[in-house]
Amino acid sequence: MMHMVLTFFLLIGACSTFPTGIVQVNNEAIRAPDKVLIVYLSRTNNTKALAKILHKHVGGTLVALELSPPTPPTTGLP
Repeated sequence: MMHMVLTFFLLIGACSTFPTGIVQVNNEAIRAPDKVLIVYLSRTNNTKALAKILHKHVGGTLVALELSPPTPPTTGLP
């Protein structure tokens, strides 16, 4: 019975349509690269490489986030 209910919902979900329409793309970033800010956080340098590629194509300012070391929890004792 549970398999039939799950199958029903999967079929309904697969047959449903999403609203379609005209999508307008804002090309302001291409026209004004000085207004673009690319911020990334990369632990393994994979995201850094992608951010650099994006920066090469779009322009703007590239900023790397750096994590600070976690602070130890306070116990409330003096």
